[in-house]
Amino acid sequence: MSNLHSDRMITAVRKHHYCEQCGRKIEPGSPAHYAFGNYFGDTYSNYTHVECHAAAHAYAELNGCWGEDYPWFQHMDRDIDWTAWLLEHHPIVAERLNIECDDEEAAQ
Repeated sequence: MSNLHSDRMITAVRKHHYCEQCGRKIEPGSPAHYAFGNYFGDTYSNYTHVECHAAAHAYAELNGCWGEDYPWFQHMDRDIDWTAWLLEHHPIVAERLNIECDDEEAAQ
């Protein structure tokens, strides 16, 4: 069985979708990243905010997290030290996920 993956940027979605990375709504008229495919017999499709897609892709590149290890931020354990990286490098996505720097980090 072969795997298939295809993705593309959409300049303006026609109806609302929910971002697979942050769980927030992608409003009509907003740009989005769309992916679909077949992975070991399971068909999938998802929409993500452009910024959320860029953050996940950068995190995957940095940490070699591809395939089953690909980062889906809204489902990741926050005890793992990815939130500080997200705050520093992708603050828009961190805000969508309600990640804030704690008082210790702010004091430094």
